[in-house]
Amino acid sequence: MSDITHHGSAAPSSTATQPVAPARIMAGFAALALLAAGLMLAMAAPKLLNDPDTLWHIALGRDIVTTGIFPVTDSYSHTFAGEPWIAKQWLSGVLLALAHMGSGWTGVVALTIGALLATMAIVHGALARHLNPVVALLLAVWFFAMASSTFLARPHALALPVAVWFIIHVWQAAARGAAPRWAALGAMVLWANMHGGFTLGFVATAVAFGHFLMQDPLWARWRRWTPALIWRRRTVRNWIAFLALLPIAACIHPYGWQSIASTFVIADNPALAHIGEWRPYAFGEDRVLTLHLVAGIVFLLATGLRTSLAKAAFLTFLLYISLAHIRFVTLLYLLPAALLASEIARAFPALSLESWRARPARDALERLAGRYPRGLMAAAAAGIVLALLAPVSSGSVSPGARTYPVAALEAVRDAGIAGHVLNGYDFGGALIFKGIPTFIDGRADRLFDNGAFIAAHFSADGDADALEATLVEHDIGWTLLPPGDPAVALLDARADWVRLYSDDHAVVHVPAGS
Repeated sequence: MSDITHHGSAAPSSTATQPVAPARIMAGFAALALLAAGLMLAMAAPKLLNDPDTLWHIALGRDIVTTGIFPVTDSYSHTFAGEPWIAKQWLSGVLLALAHMGSGWTGVVALTIGALLATMAIVHGALARHLNPVVALLLAVWFFAMASSTFLARPHALALPVAVWFIIHVWQAAARGAAPRWAALGAMVLWANMHGGFTLGFVATAVAFGHFLMQDPLWARWRRWTPALIWRRRTVRNWIAFLALLPIAACIHPYGWQSIASTFVIADNPALAHIGEWRPYAFGEDRVLTLHLVAGIVFLLATGLRTSLAKAAFLTFLLYISLAHIRFVTLLYLLPAALLASEIARAFPALSLESWRARPARDALERLAGRYPRGLMAAAAAGIVLALLAPVSSGSVSPGARTYPVAALEAVRDAGIAGHVLNGYDFGGALIFKGIPTFIDGRADRLFDNGAFIAAHFSADGDADALEATLVEHDIGWTLLPPGDPAVALLDARADWVRLYSDDHAVVHVPAGS
């Protein structure tokens, strides 16, 4: 009788045996995904500042904040000063500048980590809609880790959550047989003001509309299909209206229609062949990406995974642009699994969310995640903060000398050197950040697109005559070059130029007697 209460009813079961709501378990696994991503990002915090373009984006944003003026001509170089140039990614620059003005480099890193954590939440959420919590967690963490090598404190990272959310949203709407929400137009406005890759959203939406039409019952009965019949469907009309409004939303920008036009003027730019992020992928050069491409091909050949022609076309297009320009590989890592989550669940029912919900037993990890989702979220936040403290306290959260040669620039300042500089490409951002007009910098996708200029700068390859022509034509008063630049040896061999400063990352030459 010890197991019976005074009223004759069974004693309540212990907390350990009480069922845990699936929603709470899924929330706990979402916290685990953020914890894993946050720890990865916190440990890699100093590397987020390893790009020279971060510096000029901050300088641009700082100028916009302080003056309220959006530039229409170049004022940051001495070689192309006054030439047409627009700050199409102005909003990202302003956000980076505000973070730097408020909390220094730690603020820039924290802002970037916040954007990347939001991206992780979106990707994990898309996977968790169709796959069981463990599989969704593993896939999200794996592909986030693979993409992490491309993460930098730049506009593409700040715009990443907006871009990923927008693309996933239009495809989810098509899968539901619905039109995208009108709020997605606001996401397009943000994306267009933050990063030039927003036109990928146009492609994603148009192809997702094709996916919607192909799964519509009217499409299956194609003999009855007529434009008038399709037009009478409200959802189709909403899709068409959404597509028509997308470019209008993108033009809600300080530069209006130029926000779109600027994304199509880079095709014939000779500078892009010399910029790492714009180069095509060389098969085998990136072993991690190569392994994933081969594994993906094997997976598709060996399994019953099937998707629509429209979705296959979009993923193929994403693969193509990533191989043509390696800068798009971040989306190639993050999007395919999220977009194919429902197809994976159909091909492998044991991995599906429905199958998991139907299973009554919960393992220890699932019970832990379900009972303490808020505690796990708090642990995620605390873990990220604690992991950040070490690099912050050591002072390593700052741009490295490879892109921000502080000592070299201080030597030039202390010596009172004036005049135009001949600088290496990776030092352009630092010069703009310090208010020094550049010879060339990271705006080569829009500004330094003169074929003769690019050939003279990138292709001289130790040509003394070409160097002399550059020094004279641009009235060079000093140089700031990496030690491996061929021009360094040429300047060392000249009697009329001497080294003012040198270290492992930068060499400064000035005219003899200056």
